[in-house]
Amino acid sequence: MPHYRFTAEVVGRAAREALSAGEGEVCAVFRRSFYLRLGGRYACIGEHSLGRGPLNALVKDFHEPLIGDTAAISLEGALLWEPKPFRGEARPQLDALRTCLDGHVPQEGLGCTILGVHNALSVHAQPALEAVDRWLAGNALAAEATQLVGLGPGLTPSGDDYLGGVLVGLRWLGRSAHAESLWRWLAPRLPGRTSPISAAHLAAAAAGEAHEALHEVLENLSAWHAPDLHPSLARLDDVGHTSGWDALAGIVAVARIAQ
Repeated sequence: MPHYRFTAEVVGRAAREALSAGEGEVCAVFRRSFYLRLGGRYACIGEHSLGRGPLNALVKDFHEPLIGDTAAISLEGALLWEPKPFRGEARPQLDALRTCLDGHVPQEGLGCTILGVHNALSVHAQPALEAVDRWLAGNALAAEATQLVGLGPGLTPSGDDYLGGVLVGLRWLGRSAHAESLWRWLAPRLPGRTSPISAAHLAAAAAGEAHEALHEVLENLSAWHAPDLHPSLARLDDVGHTSGWDALAGIVAVARIAQ
């Protein structure tokens, strides 16, 4: 018998697929969420303030289990969350984005590259970032790009989140073939270089799915008249430690090359 039972009210696509296997083992615990490992798949179980995402199952009466415990999540009646499909016609208004960023981008992680400034991590990652930029411009993907995999602290390191943003950005801008090519290159390089949980998030990003806060920013950025971006950008602050901003940096890298 599982130690814990929860009822999901909203569930992402990847989470639903993982949780259909039955009960799983708690492998990571945070203040408002925990991860379940179910075979080779993962789901993030959390309270509603966590927000919707491909790996997220939002439950009522959330409480924290212990690592190593087992839990079962009922999906009966759960609403499936999926982001709106990308039309591939986005024309991102990067100027509107830049006007909203002063003093808002976190000092840690790779979000600083959106502003063209650097910290210790981005300086260390510069050869890899430049390799990705050259690939986006049409050149072969150099070996230096591998440095981004697993780069930085945390369960989903900044380098992984940046690559996830590149994958989502390619889908957003109608470059699905490039997204598939990057994923074919990336997937076999993940084992041993980053956590399986981060790899699961990258697999979702390869399909064009990320946290709802990031999709909201993208929808606003591609609007005919970009609205005030401050509210949606503020929601990125709640996506991991710097994960939302790291992913946005990867998306902006794609958009800059596309312009």
